[in-house]
Amino acid sequence: MSKKVLLIHTGGTLGMSRDDDSGTLRTDKLYDSLTGFIPELSEIADIDIEIPYMIDSSELTTDHLRKLVRTIKKNVDKYSGFVISHGTDTLAYTASALSYMLMNPTFPVILTGAQKPLSEIRSDARANLINAIELSTMNIEEVAILFDDKLMRGNRTIKSHINHFDAFSSPNYPLLAKTGIDIEVYKKNILKHDGLFHIFEGFDNAVSVMKIFPGFSHSCFEPGENIRAVIVIGYGAGTIPIDNSGIPEKIEKWVSEGKLVVLMSETKAGKLDPGIYESGKKLLELGAVDSGDMTFEAAITKVMFLLGHYKNLSLIKKNFRKSLAGEITVN
Repeated sequence: MSKKVLLIHTGGTLGMSRDDDSGTLRTDKLYDSLTGFIPELSEIADIDIEIPYMIDSSELTTDHLRKLVRTIKKNVDKYSGFVISHGTDTLAYTASALSYMLMNPTFPVILTGAQKPLSEIRSDARANLINAIELSTMNIEEVAILFDDKLMRGNRTIKSHINHFDAFSSPNYPLLAKTGIDIEVYKKNILKHDGLFHIFEGFDNAVSVMKIFPGFSHSCFEPGENIRAVIVIGYGAGTIPIDNSGIPEKIEKWVSEGKLVVLMSETKAGKLDPGIYESGKKLLELGAVDSGDMTFEAAITKVMFLLGHYKNLSLIKKNFRKSLAGEITVN
């Protein structure tokens, strides 16, 4: 008996068609005739389709994330797995957010997309969809991204290329599975849960991001009164200029105001270790917290998630450094 899978279509390149007059890609309800494009899907699972919204993924907001998780919530007892087709630009943000919103899932949630629409020749959409749906019938109880034959933990994944079919990578965590002639599932890399399944919807997007660059002027950046967290993106291991930059004083002020200050690196791979340099050590002493080996997508959605559930800064800081859904390596 085939497993039941819910395919949730949210828009993006995978489901777009090209306008004959302008040549541009536009969102279209291509899934109304999905079986005409990939009839083999019915051999893998009993598939239903739901469209909670249709957007270019650059328009993604936390309201869309809530609609998405509510779609899963109302169907959680009806299906053994979920596949979400999503625009690639913010796919890693959605996967990261869902990993916190769907805590300790007892089913797979596989996000996928495409670099070229399903309706075009040489599209990667066909293989991505087939593989995502087949993986959603397996015992992979976490939120993951399937792209170009690789299954990656959703909150460990980044979009690393604009043009290649191999558009996503997981710089700090090994693959969950690889598809080829056979599907290899790396069970030792799958998240092991230690609690009951819960769904959370709270988010607070009162976050600002400050990226350091040579010649950066601190006077150009001042978060508003309603901002509750500031993410500072520095160089390498988390270094920032401290001599006559005014940045340490700003961070000290934000911490004294009860704001969460997170130190990150512009470097994608490796684990942040700001304490090995004077500048990073100083920021930690002032009350900033480092992001370890989290991706930016995982860190910023985690901050918004924690802000949506806690008012107390010490609780937010404590939970930020914890692994909530496998998004950070904790020593």
